[in-house]
Amino acid sequence: MNPSKQDTRALLAAGQLREAAQATLAYAEYCGLPEAVNNLTVLTGTLEEHRRQWNTGQISYEEFARAHAQLAQGLADWLDRLPDQPVAASGRKRKLVEETAFKRRIFYLLIGSKIVVLAWLGYMWSTGGFSNEQALAIISLLAPTFAAYLSVILADYLRAHRTAATPARRFVAGPLVAFGWWLFPIYIVVILWFINRKVTGDLSFAQMNVGLGLVESVLGGYVGQIVMAFFKKGE
Repeated sequence: MNPSKQDTRALLAAGQLREAAQATLAYAEYCGLPEAVNNLTVLTGTLEEHRRQWNTGQISYEEFARAHAQLAQGLADWLDRLPDQPVAASGRKRKLVEETAFKRRIFYLLIGSKIVVLAWLGYMWSTGGFSNEQALAIISLLAPTFAAYLSVILADYLRAHRTAATPARRFVAGPLVAFGWWLFPIYIVVILWFINRKVTGDLSFAQMNVGLGLVESVLGGYVGQIVMAFFKKGE
């Protein structure tokens, strides 16, 4: 069945923001509109992150309600920009990457980036660059977000494994694919740079920790948006 803006507006009016966001994203993908797909993917990821924070008690009701209203307005704006009649752009879809392939790439990049960082940290520790306590402190700083993302990916895999129906083919726009491809190498380089600066004596251990925290907050935040947008937690 073709996506319908009227049905999506009904979901939005009923306050079903999550379902409306997914329907709008599917509509944009069906029409083959890369810019809309990219922005709606980010919006969907932001929505999932706010839901997670609310469910785990990390934000107040007022903060959640304010973010919910802002996301609903942003979704309504993007919905208005989409064509009233869905026209499949099969020719342009060939320029997109299938979502399953993109998710697989993100998983491998996420695992690979952490392996590289931990291997470098282990090497520096073995050569005396860090004490045991310092190495454990760095791991405790980097591990929680990695564990959280891995948990979401595992939940998505298990949910898909339990589902008998074959999922519909979905596509990811080229600019978002390129962004995801370059984000992880940049993340690795910056993390290794801070670790190396501490070992060479240019930064204190405390300064390095502040830098790593900033990297996890900024670049790790973008990684989280991508993970939350494409890997859905089991309900």
